[in-house]
Amino acid sequence: MDVKTAFLNGELDEEIYMKQPEGFVVQGQEHKVCKLVKSLYRLKQAPKQWHEKFDKVIVSNGFRIHQSDKCVYSKFTENRGVIVCLYVDDMLIFGTDLDSIQSTKDMLSSSFSMKDMGVADVILGIRITRQGGNIVLSQSHYIEKILKKFNHFDCTPISTPYDPHVKLYPNTGRAVSQLDYSRVIGSLMYAMTSTRPDIAYAVGKLSRYTHNPSDIH
Repeated sequence: MDVKTAFLNGELDEEIYMKQPEGFVVQGQEHKVCKLVKSLYRLKQAPKQWHEKFDKVIVSNGFRIHQSDKCVYSKFTENRGVIVCLYVDDMLIFGTDLDSIQSTKDMLSSSFSMKDMGVADVILGIRITRQGGNIVLSQSHYIEKILKKFNHFDCTPISTPYDPHVKLYPNTGRAVSQLDYSRVIGSLMYAMTSTRPDIAYAVGKLSRYTHNPSDIH
């Protein structure tokens, strides 16, 4: 599900003023400013206030905040359960049965203006595939995208992403393609933390040289 204009739901806990918007300045009162009664986009406080408002709504409806990730909420009874994962204004809802999921959607829709995106297919670059009674997470489309972006789509795949016997040393000369190198490492880190822990050693090793990479890196 997607929350429409999520940041407008935030409630301010301090006095904030803004200039009258261009095209809406009141004649004869140009020197006056507007006092905000709710959060507004481009406010530094907007993301925090939105998250606090969402916390308040969902916790008041019996959900618990996951201690390891403050954007994951769960509600379990003896035979039923629902988990809600929030990413800014997008959320993934899954549970033990469709009735529990639908009641959660109805609860959220009664508090916020929501858009139901249907059955989850791809979220945050991760593809969700259902195979019988199993759910598979993959990022093959994301990996193909970054291979094409950095002109390595025709490379030969191997099962060992890094040879531990190869010794890497800091570059003592001029950095080679530092910006591109950093972008590659950043792209690989997202795949590593999401679905590909098998490349963690290689990415961690190579990320040490992002400030001054050489051709060998």
